[in-house]
Amino acid sequence: MDASHSNLNIWLILLVSGYLLAPANAQTTKPLATPGTTVSSKRVTSPTPVKPATSPTTSTNTAAFHDPKRLESAPEPPPALRQVSVEFAGTLVGPSANPSIEFVLSLRNNSPRDAKILDPLDSFSLLFSTISRKPIPVPKRVPRALFDVKPASGAIPGAMRNVPYPAPVQFRRIVRGILASYQKEQSITIPAGGSLQIVFTSEPVVMERVFKALRDETGEGAKSFKAEAFLALINDPPSAGGRTLYSDPVLLKIPSL
Repeated sequence: MDASHSNLNIWLILLVSGYLLAPANAQTTKPLATPGTTVSSKRVTSPTPVKPATSPTTSTNTAAFHDPKRLESAPEPPPALRQVSVEFAGTLVGPSANPSIEFVLSLRNNSPRDAKILDPLDSFSLLFSTISRKPIPVPKRVPRALFDVKPASGAIPGAMRNVPYPAPVQFRRIVRGILASYQKEQSITIPAGGSLQIVFTSEPVVMERVFKALRDETGEGAKSFKAEAFLALINDPPSAGGRTLYSDPVLLKIPSL
């Protein structure tokens, strides 16, 4: 493994350690704010206007991200990353009997300079729980940065191993203003003063586990659950450092069948 992978692994270990020290209490969710229009990057090829995500079953909830208590041994996040604010939204979509969750990460660069980060979903993770705070276990995948992604022995020159997004989500699109890119981007640039959204959807296993966990709940609690997110923003190149964030809970309510 080369030096850049080693540096990135060290950063993720520090970021995850900081997350474990984060406060357990969370704030109340608020309505989703409309993101600002930004300059599109050259990777955005679709001129089709993007309609806001809607759900026939429940309203969208948005939660803010926070910096956890920082370890004394961890360096300060780079100045560029300290100026990036992030929000996390969730909406139940699809039929009532078999819904999925559409998530949206909204990132805004409040600095006068461009911010270039590695794909946020490569270090993104979710925690689910019932209203009574009972954890809902779902499959997890090790973040890309902790994999040795060098080509296998004998592979075609230039080939890279395909490391998928962390379970339990699948990539949908990157939205910049009214333009959308449906192609995965290894690194993302947020223009100075600009913003973007990353839209992704839960895998079927998530709602399978949610329904199973809610069978033991009673009253209104049997229809509602929470999702909280952990995110590591990592500069590109990784040697420049990173920033760890955790979200308030997003409340999701399953409609009556």
